[in-house]
Amino acid sequence: MKMFILDSYALLCLFDKKRRPEKEAVIKYLEDAEKNRIKLYISKVNEGEVFYKLYKYLGGPIATGFREDLKRGLFPLHVVSVNDKRAEAASLIKAQYPISYADAFCIELAKDMNLPVITDDPEFESVGNIIKIIPLSTQSRREK
Repeated sequence: MKMFILDSYALLCLFDKKRRPEKEAVIKYLEDAEKNRIKLYISKVNEGEVFYKLYKYLGGPIATGFREDLKRGLFPLHVVSVNDKRAEAASLIKAQYPISYADAFCIELAKDMNLPVITDDPEFESVGNIIKIIPLSTQSRREK
């Protein structure tokens, strides 16, 4: 079974009206995960990033609803907790690359699990030498 890491950028596309092709690509990944064709993982830090951005830009009820739906299993995502080892590895990645701290946790998870990251976040261009990146925009064009 194919497995992937979802970056927060990918999940946030679900809520962004301007990112319709990317949203459709994310929905396809989620549908495939729902049908047990693939497995999707996300770092707890990235889940928190999605929550706070939804809260900040769309309001508390939407952010809380997202988190509750995730906990109830309505999103076919496996949330991976952060421990000391992950935090230390992510902080080293952050120190070495021009990325956000939350992105460092996504990259650390991808490295640790040896899985590709699904994202269109331009910050990930700088880490293409240490992880595989699957751009959402490429995926959405392939489906047409």
